[in-house]
Amino acid sequence: MLDISLAACLLKAVPRGAQVLFIGDPDQLPAVGAGDVLSDLLKSPSVPRFRLTKIFRQAEASSIIRYAHEINAGSVPRIISPLARPTAFQDGMDCLFVDADEATQDQIKFLQKAKYAIDNTQKDSEGHLLKMGEEWLGRLQKTAEGVEVDRLFRPEQIDEQSVRSPVLTIPEKFRHVDLARLAQAQSGVEELFEIFKSVHPWSFVHYGLTAVDTLVRLYTKTIPEWLGTNAEIQVLTPQVRGTLGTLNLNQSLQRISNPEAPNKRQVQIGARILRVGDRVIQTRNNYNLGVFNGDIGRITSVDTEEIGCEVCFGGGGERVVIFEREDLTELSLAYAVTVHKSQGSEFQAVIIPVVGQHFNMLFRNLLYTGLTRARKLVVFVGSRKAFAMAVGQIDNRKRQTALADLVSGEIR
Repeated sequence: MLDISLAACLLKAVPRGAQVLFIGDPDQLPAVGAGDVLSDLLKSPSVPRFRLTKIFRQAEASSIIRYAHEINAGSVPRIISPLARPTAFQDGMDCLFVDADEATQDQIKFLQKAKYAIDNTQKDSEGHLLKMGEEWLGRLQKTAEGVEVDRLFRPEQIDEQSVRSPVLTIPEKFRHVDLARLAQAQSGVEELFEIFKSVHPWSFVHYGLTAVDTLVRLYTKTIPEWLGTNAEIQVLTPQVRGTLGTLNLNQSLQRISNPEAPNKRQVQIGARILRVGDRVIQTRNNYNLGVFNGDIGRITSVDTEEIGCEVCFGGGGERVVIFEREDLTELSLAYAVTVHKSQGSEFQAVIIPVVGQHFNMLFRNLLYTGLTRARKLVVFVGSRKAFAMAVGQIDNRKRQTALADLVSGEIR
């Protein structure tokens, strides 16, 4: 968590006769701010270090700890599904994998184009031509039941009027999609079945739930039934954008777990709604209020006239902070936060979505960091293929720093 600026301020404040002991985990994500202090210090032979490797019996009994070590070693742990073993939690398993599916960005884009072609064909008798690379696949045409694909139609049959027919280009990876069946889909889940080549037998899609639906159910119903209604549950996601990013998940979880009510006060700040009972996070250091970036609390009251609110920070409500209008922009919903934002924090239960739409953030240290935030329970939600991809990928993006060389005396 220590970036180069904070490390500099810390060391300036330490008297010369003192010793400094840094305690950290180099396998976790680097600091959000500039620099890579811990990693650079460990690269320097002039800095003595000790590595703790012994796992004590209490930790050995925890699958969270075991799986964390397996992930660090590049091995994909075999995590139990509660569908395959319904008594997994009661049997003491503290890390579970809930198979669920959500469309990737490529799948969403193709689905939008295909639905547009289907809708236009249903409105107009002149259907879309279908093409894959240089190969013509036929033409969509309207029927009494919806649409069908005339696979015998070829461009040489096009007359002067149909030369202007729009073309739907189908990528090779979507060759399996049956457009006629897609046209008959009655829900988003049925559309997913048509887009996916295969669906895991334990996937909650078979129960009519997407990955977002499954995550919301875990947060609002399943985990509170396991751990109690007062359990602190935190969703940790790789990204801000996407259906399983913080923006969409916070809106979905707020709508279900803390819905609008006539007797419940709220204020709107831009596109965000802050409501009594909402879980919120401070997004920057505010020394006047004594709250800092990453602090998580709960809104206990809202002043709709002066536009302000009272937030209780700490699990036992130790600190109550009053936010006035100008400070509210520093608060965001915290039902879901990014894994980066969670560094340095611990939660009783953690839900981590791992799906293909987060491919550019699926790295081993991100999984490891998210997994080790939980004290009692971790539930991964998503695709085992995406999970295995993350375990196999090391983030090789290097930060351009010179601290290791400066500490070693190679730069003067």
